[in-house]
Amino acid sequence: MKRQLGALVSLCLVAVPLMTACGSSDGKEETKGTPAPGATASAEKQAVPDKYSPSIELTTVGYSFPTTKFFNNEDINNNIWMRTIEEKFGIKVKFQWYVPQTEYDKKTNLMIASGEIPDFFAATPQQFKQLAEAGLLEDMTKAYNDFAPESVKKVMQGAGETVLKSATLDGKLMAIPWTGVAKEGPAILWIRKDWKMKLNLPDPKTIDDLVAISEAFTKKDPDGNGKDDTFGLAMDKDMKLAGGFMQGFGAYPDFWLKDASGSLAYNDIQAETRKALVKLSEMYKAGHFDPEFIVKDTNKVNETIGAGKIGMMIGGRGSANSPLVTLTPEQEWQAYPMPTTVDGKPFQAGLPLNTFGYYWVVKKGTKHPEAIFKMMDFWLQTYYYNKSEEVYYKYIVPSVTDQSALWTYSPVKIYLPDNNIENYRQATAVLDGKLKPEDLAPEKKKVYDKIMLYKNGQKNVWGEFAQNGPGGSAGIIDQIIKDNRFVTNLFYSTPTPTMVERTQQLDKLKNETFVKIITGNLGIDAFDKYVADWKKQGGDLITKEVNEWYSKQK
Repeated sequence: MKRQLGALVSLCLVAVPLMTACGSSDGKEETKGTPAPGATASAEKQAVPDKYSPSIELTTVGYSFPTTKFFNNEDINNNIWMRTIEEKFGIKVKFQWYVPQTEYDKKTNLMIASGEIPDFFAATPQQFKQLAEAGLLEDMTKAYNDFAPESVKKVMQGAGETVLKSATLDGKLMAIPWTGVAKEGPAILWIRKDWKMKLNLPDPKTIDDLVAISEAFTKKDPDGNGKDDTFGLAMDKDMKLAGGFMQGFGAYPDFWLKDASGSLAYNDIQAETRKALVKLSEMYKAGHFDPEFIVKDTNKVNETIGAGKIGMMIGGRGSANSPLVTLTPEQEWQAYPMPTTVDGKPFQAGLPLNTFGYYWVVKKGTKHPEAIFKMMDFWLQTYYYNKSEEVYYKYIVPSVTDQSALWTYSPVKIYLPDNNIENYRQATAVLDGKLKPEDLAPEKKKVYDKIMLYKNGQKNVWGEFAQNGPGGSAGIIDQIIKDNRFVTNLFYSTPTPTMVERTQQLDKLKNETFVKIITGNLGIDAFDKYVADWKKQGGDLITKEVNEWYSKQK
């Protein structure tokens, strides 16, 4: 195994972006879970004991979140989650190492190169693919179909059918996806309420309306200081803040969508992207963007927002609580749906593969691969489905005043696809008299309580109201989910060989060209040269590989 792992080092150290694709579920829970693709019921199914006796030991590695904190001389191997899992299930989990989140991918690459992997851990898509192709991972098909509880299968189903498919290689389920919250991620337009009210501007319904508001915030001195020092719309050097705007033109960054022939085509080289760049260039020329955006990442852009110089931002559901309420605590922002598209149709949100960017892999030969499902079920029951405040303050956060993330101690995590939207739904049900506050689980009760604090005059919690109150961002996204207004990325596999080799180079080419077009350093004809260069520098090969994969999915 060491020789096989060592052979992966040159590939493992290549930086590649996380896969993007889409779940097609409408977000409604079903009563029956989803079997692993291509699997049949096992004739040798055996019951898993409620508690292993004697206890079993499983090794892993992990990372801390920014909010992770330990108390009373505890550590990642000695805490309430580890002790309970051992006491309740007879599973002793031993972390071999535990690093900050920003160091995890590099550390796991080095670990794989060293020739030693633990019994289970969270692998990046590229690591997962390499380990599976090297024959170093346990086939989880039987374990999933025989032993995964319905709670786990419902989460996989709710995340979308492509999630399990993305972990299935040659008909075998070779990992368990760390499901994500992509369905909660549609773009939201955030506007400073005071500026909009001062200039008496209408709600934006179309992209032209959005541009008109941006123009007013740029030219009409919304902060009243008599200086030409405000900007209409936030923009960053990596164009992360432009994604939602570009979707209004039918341009979905990094997506693979069908072309007229039915083949998959890279969306960033299509005419829709060209049209979006033309409009962004016009806005830049009119002064709508901070001219220093070309050197500012999103953190630096946030500083400009905090200085009171930007009036609109295209963010997400949670942008009010983070970062806006911290940046402008005295000035509220209002969420608006993204305007109708340039062709007059309702906005459709891009939906990437609904994972958190990792796959839970189990080392080949691990004696009890099914044990991972016991820990997943315990995580779900404790974090999501618990209604006891005692349990909440024992396993999730220490107290009302101390929100340190005890939940991050859990050795395995998978996320419900629309948990934050469900917080909104249940808080709204209480506001509408359909539920009682005491019926809410602790986390949802906390959301409702903050909404009521705002409604009763405590304006410093406006972020919660802007997200989960009436007319907030969660309600906008809930409607998108109900209407199923998503555009799905049709490539949901692990990176192709040429993606691994060329993506970093091609992304650099794309970003540099797009920024120069927006700032006017290049004319729009440079887009056509970019397309040709993208194809020559590996794009044509990637397109071939993607379509070879796609032909096998039909």
